[in-house]
Amino acid sequence: VGNDAHGNLLANALRDGGVRLDYLTVVPSAPTGHAVVMLQSSGQNSIVIVGGTNMSCWPQTLPPQHLEVVSSAGIVLLQREIPDFVNVQVAKAARNAGVPVIFDAGGFDAPIPQELLDFVDIFSPNESELARLTGLPTESFEDITQAAVKCHKLGVKQVLVKLGSKGSALFIEGEEPIQQPAIFAKTVIDTTGAGDTFTAAFAVALVEGKSKKECLRFAAAAASLCVQVKGAIPSMPDRKSVLELLNHH
Repeated sequence: VGNDAHGNLLANALRDGGVRLDYLTVVPSAPTGHAVVMLQSSGQNSIVIVGGTNMSCWPQTLPPQHLEVVSSAGIVLLQREIPDFVNVQVAKAARNAGVPVIFDAGGFDAPIPQELLDFVDIFSPNESELARLTGLPTESFEDITQAAVKCHKLGVKQVLVKLGSKGSALFIEGEEPIQQPAIFAKTVIDTTGAGDTFTAAFAVALVEGKSKKECLRFAAAAASLCVQVKGAIPSMPDRKSVLELLNHH
């Protein structure tokens, strides 16, 4: 992060959430990466990403002590708001240690290096990201299925597609797709962070040993709670709220 208000906000939010900051680096020469969210009355959004330290302040080779943390993790979740060369090193370290890697396609729009996909266990795009990656339409579920098959041909065995108000689907190579409807949200206030919340909740459930169907349901509940609160950080629900919602569905 940068030595600025945004960096302090992020560090405090992580600390409040019980996240260890042993390897947090503060860079005085660049601003903290941030996203400018343009929210529509429907709750949908457009986002402009300012990369800042996220994109520009990494060493070309990650220190061994950083990769050791990756190797001892239960699961690794990556996305495209940090450079691909960093993602490749992290994903490779995870694969070598037998740690599952989920790669969220969110972030900058550019072709994904095959070297990165080779180390990914679960690839998680939304509909538009899936269309951009594959060059195929994603208008219908049949279209999405064909696009997921193309991802399988790129070497990714599992494709977790976020479908917004239509829910989600997990395509595992050689198996029938697993579909999860969206869990009803009383009021959609702000969809910012819903996809991130979904993928993070799926990762939590997976590392806890839940079945893929249970992971999808847990993630759907978390995303449903997320869209009912304004803001990216305040809208991420805690475990208790997710379990309470699941108990009523």
